Amino acid sequence: SNDDDDGRMFATTKSVRIPGADVLKVTFKGSNPRVCAIDPDSPLRGQLSIGDEVEALVLGNGYRLTDMNALTLCRMIVETSEDTKRQLIIMNQSPDCMDIFC
Repeated sequence: SNDDDDGRMFATTKSVRIPGADVLKVTFKGSNPRVCAIDPDSPLRGQLSIGDEVEALVLGNGYRLTDMNALTLCRMIVETSEDTKRQLIIMNQSPDCMDIFC
């Protein structure tokens, strides 16, 4: 991709397929939702990190939900549980500031 020189060297995005809300076991917090806690039993352990910022929730039909706070994100994750193809778009910040978000 050609967007390597837009000054965001420390941020990369990745998409993560998310399971049903009942087994997600991840806590989000904030007006720009960040991963705050990950249960040892969460299937997303190893795919998400504490401090990851959620940029969007993309549904299986391609519909993209953005600009949500943590509360809205959690509600949408619950409401779209049937959607097995939905994904979180994660903005992964520079690792040296991981600990300050909780």
